[in-house]
Amino acid sequence: MANRPNNNSNGGGDQRGRGPAGNSKRLRVKKPVNKKKRLTIILSSVLAVVILLCGVGYALLHTNLFGGADITEYSSPKKIQDKSVNILVCGIDNDSDPAAEHTENELTDVIMIVNFNFEKSEATILQVPRDTYIGSDYPSGKVNAVYAHGDNQKEKIKNLVGLLNDQFALPIDHYVTITMETFREAIDAIGGIDMNVPYQIDYCAPEGKIIPAGQQKLTGQQAEWFVRWRDGYAEGDIGRVKAQRLFISAAMEELTTLNSSQMIKLVKLCYDKVETDLTMADILAYAQEASKLDLAKVEMYMVPGEPTYSDDGLSIYGIHKDELADLLNQKFRPHTDDVLAENLNVIEVSHEYDYYDQNGNSIQDLLDGHTPGKDSLSDREDTTSGTGDGSGEDSSGTGSDTGEE
Repeated sequence: MANRPNNNSNGGGDQRGRGPAGNSKRLRVKKPVNKKKRLTIILSSVLAVVILLCGVGYALLHTNLFGGADITEYSSPKKIQDKSVNILVCGIDNDSDPAAEHTENELTDVIMIVNFNFEKSEATILQVPRDTYIGSDYPSGKVNAVYAHGDNQKEKIKNLVGLLNDQFALPIDHYVTITMETFREAIDAIGGIDMNVPYQIDYCAPEGKIIPAGQQKLTGQQAEWFVRWRDGYAEGDIGRVKAQRLFISAAMEELTTLNSSQMIKLVKLCYDKVETDLTMADILAYAQEASKLDLAKVEMYMVPGEPTYSDDGLSIYGIHKDELADLLNQKFRPHTDDVLAENLNVIEVSHEYDYYDQNGNSIQDLLDGHTPGKDSLSDREDTTSGTGDGSGEDSSGTGSDTGEE
């Protein structure tokens, strides 16, 4: 019997891909790109380069290189963080441009809590509307004022982390903040974001700040217009929150198409301009976990509630306490016990309708054209247990003192 031919030889091996009879030339068949595999390879290459460029040793790898505040008093026990973490992501408006939507400094106009469930390779994003009412301790009563106007002016992020930890009874394990300036630069660094703009954005028409409807390649400046615009929405800020889902889904898909040089450029930019308590080791580990995510298993929700008015007559977003407790238990406490609504320190101003109580979408739903904010997840089988893993762990964080420092 003849020896089996070597697959690397010109004449032997698999016959698939050959041309017509008598022609032994092999034809190359282009295989479909696996986006998850591609992202894994890119992230691994980029992070390896970053380590070499920085010359980090083991000690430096586990050091906070980004100058972030220590928020361990609000975080989960280490054994819980090995299974899942909650990361607070904030977009800070530090734009002093008088043409900007508002000129107050350092308002957190984008607030999201991201839960990474490592055991199930799932991620859940909770959008907290900027107008969410958090009490009369702040003149506006709105959550977006807490960061800059809290008691702790040295480590301002602790004002917001402490409040969310207290009112939501939810541990915050890490945080990332980004300014609008850095946001614009980051989008430009990767060549823009491809997305289908569902309607014309007239951010500032007299100055030509318009984004036409349709498929667009958004620059950093245009991306800022898209995520900040709200004047044209009947729902006001809630309309903006929904639009931000579209942008986030497009941005996540864009990340799967980046080449190594683009990713390196992005990492180098963020290194100097993003504030976080994450160490380089954390970033390496979470990047590896993120590369495994199926976009159908990345879900987005908004805090359940309704637009209303405060006692002072200010337009606010009032939280629905019971519905928030259910959402947090189901999606943000995958390895800890439930927390009853009565144990949340949330102030419920009004509960007249439930239109915004079920509003979940997966990133894949949004990429497939689903309407943002129109619930597409409630009818699916819930694979997440809200009763924890039986460990009896305190799900509100290890620190009992959530006051301002």
